[in-house]
Amino acid sequence: MPRNTEGLKRNARLRSKSAMHRALAALQRMDASGGEINFRTVAAEAGVSTAWLYSQDELRGLIIRSRRTTPDVAHPASASRDRERASRQNIVATLRLRIKNLEEKNRELTGLLELVYGELALAREQNASVGSAP
Repeated sequence: MPRNTEGLKRNARLRSKSAMHRALAALQRMDASGGEINFRTVAAEAGVSTAWLYSQDELRGLIIRSRRTTPDVAHPASASRDRERASRQNIVATLRLRIKNLEEKNRELTGLLELVYGELALAREQNASVGSAP
């Protein structure tokens, strides 16, 4: 008995049409607002996958043309470099603070060690003088 797949095919066509309408509407909104247009941003705005956008020749052409005409906004690479630089600066500041705390603790422990050595020397002198006195 042959299976009736017409319902599945009709549903797939409807989902594809819906995705196409959402993607076109998202592209128009983004173009009107002057935002950054690329496959990733259009996919996020329309709720579709980037792979699906790449597979649609019409949308791919529209996105590529819109991407070329979109004014340059901040480059993601420079934003990434700024985040990396800020992260490195935070790490350096944290390490400097840790070094400062360790140096302070080292000075404190060195001072205590000197006191203990002084007391030990006094105790040895007292033991030597007690042992030599008859």
